[in-house]
Amino acid sequence: LLPLSQHSSVEHPLDDPTTYLPSTALFDARRLSLELKNLIQSPLDKRMDEKYSAYGAASIDILIKTNTIDYLSDLSNPSEGIPVTELASKFELDSRRAGRRLNLCTPGFVSIVGAMPRWVTESDWKLSRSPAQTAFQVAFKTPLQRFSWVMQNPQALIPLADHLHMSVLGDMSTPSIVADYPWEQLETPIIVDCGGGEGGLVTAILDAYSSFQAIVQDMENVVALTSSIMKERRPRDIESGTLKAEAHDLFQSQPRIGNEYSFILRHILHGWADKEAVGSGDIGNVARALGPKSKILIIEMVAFPNVDSTATISAKSFLLDGDYKRPDYCVPSHFGSASKLVNAFSVHMPNLMNGCERSLREWESLVKGCGLCITNCALDSRVLL
Repeated sequence: LLPLSQHSSVEHPLDDPTTYLPSTALFDARRLSLELKNLIQSPLDKRMDEKYSAYGAASIDILIKTNTIDYLSDLSNPSEGIPVTELASKFELDSRRAGRRLNLCTPGFVSIVGAMPRWVTESDWKLSRSPAQTAFQVAFKTPLQRFSWVMQNPQALIPLADHLHMSVLGDMSTPSIVADYPWEQLETPIIVDCGGGEGGLVTAILDAYSSFQAIVQDMENVVALTSSIMKERRPRDIESGTLKAEAHDLFQSQPRIGNEYSFILRHILHGWADKEAVGSGDIGNVARALGPKSKILIIEMVAFPNVDSTATISAKSFLLDGDYKRPDYCVPSHFGSASKLVNAFSVHMPNLMNGCERSLREWESLVKGCGLCITNCALDSRVLL
């Protein structure tokens, strides 16, 4: 048999069980390999795979509906691919949505997925980057952007604030963030977690580095829950003033200003397009509050393209420092299944708020738009510093 590869445009014999009969040994080997994935994969990752597979079906519907499949099949060399901008121009699509393939706490998730093909291909908003013109508005028949809708529908705050939903994505990276970042080098005594939910990250930091104080900022409704949880779990920290929770709208001026404070933005900026994030938005307001010793710690997933040896752009060009080790050729450069979560969110966030997951180059551009620069990047922990 030919070597297995994710990059070949030629159908492999194993791909068609109607024409190829594997040996008993090969059948057993494939079955065992699939079961090994189930043994190795965490239950949470498996749940993510199952949930976001709905976007895969919706994306295929879009490819068929726009005739993109036929267009790609007519290319003289399909293995070379085609620029996303060309597809977007040809079919009048938004290149950011066309180029991304694939919150646990999303009310009406199935309705949003169902509205996605109509939003991308037919609606008057298909080229809009506004957070109030997305599949969310199509699905819920509302002019309100998602957070405004949630505030007017407080029953939706129950799943949003529930511990098992609200903190699960952040909890996946908390241990590595606490272990990998050189917190002892931080020159500010107070850490402000913007949109920090229940405060799981900063409390883990306090457990490891008792010299810090911490403030959790979030929406007023969320902070009410956060405060009660903190009083129950961290009464001494609350009484001593080491840990606080305060209501703050990230689109308003940051009240914590100067050299005492460094700021964490974890899974916040992916909810917004660059305009909203930089202008009067999350990172823009925080940037204006910084003192000379302050830092902003951005904790996000990094979208890494699947680049093979036939591509015209090397994978190194997507990294800030060029430090890139190519995996074996039979494995996609973004490690295929291991990148499903970031790919799924690359579709999920535009549907909710016209946000997006960003590559390192896109993060660099966003940060420069605030007059700042990235001083360090830890890819393994999915942390931009």
